[in-house]
Amino acid sequence: MRINLLPPEILEKRKGEKRLVYVAVVAVLVVVVLVGVYGVAYMQTSAKKADVAAREQELATTQTRANELAVFEEKSLELQRRKTVADTALAGRFNWSRMFDEISLVMPTDMWVTVLNTDEVNGLTMDGFAVDSATDSPDMGHKSIAKLLVRLADLDQLYDVWLTNASKTELNEVGVIQFSVTAGVSESAVASSGAGNQ
Repeated sequence: MRINLLPPEILEKRKGEKRLVYVAVVAVLVVVVLVGVYGVAYMQTSAKKADVAAREQELATTQTRANELAVFEEKSLELQRRKTVADTALAGRFNWSRMFDEISLVMPTDMWVTVLNTDEVNGLTMDGFAVDSATDSPDMGHKSIAKLLVRLADLDQLYDVWLTNASKTELNEVGVIQFSVTAGVSESAVASSGAGNQ
């Protein structure tokens, strides 16, 4: 049997001190838990801030790169616009050089051209000479001119081929036939042949 000789006030004071110690321990534990929670929250916040800063830096870099590439996109659009304008302008152009090449290929070897005029409105006008052999009968020299007319009529670029003049004459004491030919020029044929050469 235990007998406590201490006065009740001291016993009560000791009990209060014990309770104060428990409260202090609990308070310390609460503070430690709060500090731990704050630390974890702080670390998570720091990590999120670092991630946000990295994303912002990446966005700024991407935006800078996009601004640099925007110049190329503008130039590409300008180039496309110019190409469209050029294609539109060239779509109906006449490829005269191709037509002249074909005329030179079909021309008989015993004749030559002195004047060759062409335009889109008046068509083709050709003046030249054909060799007229003295041994031929009077109308034999016209064979090469007839051959020229047939060959010109076969060209897709020309239509309504006409012989407007043919007369015998002399050039440097050589018998020749001076001739003039006219023809219409087909816009679609010349333009399409030009498109094929581009």
